[in-house]
Amino acid sequence: MRWFAPATLLLVGWGALAFGAEYPWAYAPLLVFGATIGGLGLAARAPGAGRFRAVGLALGLVGAAAALQAAPLPQAVLSAVSPARFDRDWHALYAAEMPAEVGRPAPAISIRPPRTVLGLAFLTGLSLFFLGAARALTAVRPSGVARGLIVLGVLVALDGIVQAAGGGRLVNGFWYPRKAWEPAAPFINPNHFAGWMVMAVSVAAGHLGALVTRALRDAPPDWRRRAIRLGSREGSEILLVGFAVLVMALSVFVTGSVSGMVCLAAALAGCAGWATRRLAGWRRLAVPAAAAAALGAAAAWAGLGAVGTEVAATLASALDAGGRPGLWRDTLRIAGDFPLTGTGLNTYGVAMLAYQTEGLEMRAVEAHNDYLQLAAEGGLLLGVPIVLAAGVFAREVRRRFREGTDDMRTRWLRVGAVTGLGAAALQALVDFSLQMPGNAVLFALLMAIAVHRPGPRRSRVQSVRTHSGGGAPPPRSQS
Repeated sequence: MRWFAPATLLLVGWGALAFGAEYPWAYAPLLVFGATIGGLGLAARAPGAGRFRAVGLALGLVGAAAALQAAPLPQAVLSAVSPARFDRDWHALYAAEMPAEVGRPAPAISIRPPRTVLGLAFLTGLSLFFLGAARALTAVRPSGVARGLIVLGVLVALDGIVQAAGGGRLVNGFWYPRKAWEPAAPFINPNHFAGWMVMAVSVAAGHLGALVTRALRDAPPDWRRRAIRLGSREGSEILLVGFAVLVMALSVFVTGSVSGMVCLAAALAGCAGWATRRLAGWRRLAVPAAAAAALGAAAAWAGLGAVGTEVAATLASALDAGGRPGLWRDTLRIAGDFPLTGTGLNTYGVAMLAYQTEGLEMRAVEAHNDYLQLAAEGGLLLGVPIVLAAGVFAREVRRRFREGTDDMRTRWLRVGAVTGLGAAALQALVDFSLQMPGNAVLFALLMAIAVHRPGPRRSRVQSVRTHSGGGAPPPRSQS
């Protein structure tokens, strides 16, 4: 399974560096490669690995519901379950806005079946990657993947900082995104950049938490020897990972995503809160103080005035009736007209051709609230399996924490992954960064870290045998 960590990092790196993989030439290989990694992970033999049948079954129900939305059905059935489906000629409405397509799609629950099929392809590929990665992590341990992700996160953060310093509409100086806003390289949208970065920071914070907790637990009694210990290999790793967290946090503030700033603070607060439960005395305050210092330093470095201006502008936009609130009202109208079956997965942009009443200068293709968008696209048909899958996943994560089979580093990485998932779910209330394939594949990796079963621990004697090429361990002296 040595291939898993580099292959996974290559997949996540492609998703981020290929402009978030939002273009067909980028997301097509992402899905194929991700599904391949997942399939190989499921086929691998990993001692002690679970197959996560309950989670897989729940995801299968979600996929089956999406497939039913795209399947041709008799008009009598469609009229009974989704009468609003026939209020408009959705094909003609779509063809008026988009390039003409050959042939009229067969009647289905989805108002645009080809788009639902594309959404189902994303769901299938990402689900396979998640399930395979969760199984493979039993054999390879998540710490190697975490270290690679931290390095990748710093590279992406530096790219975003350089883009923000240079300005301009071109991403990395050569790619024209055809969007109204200034990009945050390597992503097109600053909020998408921030969503990816917050998840990466969470993993880095989990890794740093494990290092700091072990250092504090084994700290020498006097400050002189503690300072000397910073020059050790362990101390150097703490300093490097801490600097990486600071750089990644700075990139979120520099790119100006307010939702990213809020979710970053929530993620670091979550990791710090976990630390306070595991430490005592002055050590109980050390990690929260470090998290607050990292946030303060990043905000100060980015410029408190610039950060304040961005927050004020975002708040003013949020209170504008023609902004997100207007989109949410229109989305609720769609959900009210299609309560049972929805309009079809990945068809929100098509539905808004008929329902959009606010911000008409720009066509809305996302609701800027993933939960409302899923309600409009999925109705009860898709919504119930999604809620069930989320509940089964949360139950499995809770079981991992209660089993107590993690070592300290694995436990902290699990905490970082859960914190990153929570931060991404929080951002989904006001943005749609998880709809970017590059963000979605990182989200699936964090899900795998959060739910994976740790492999059997190797004893010191087993480790000696492995590294010495086999044979019996040297006899112990009797004294």
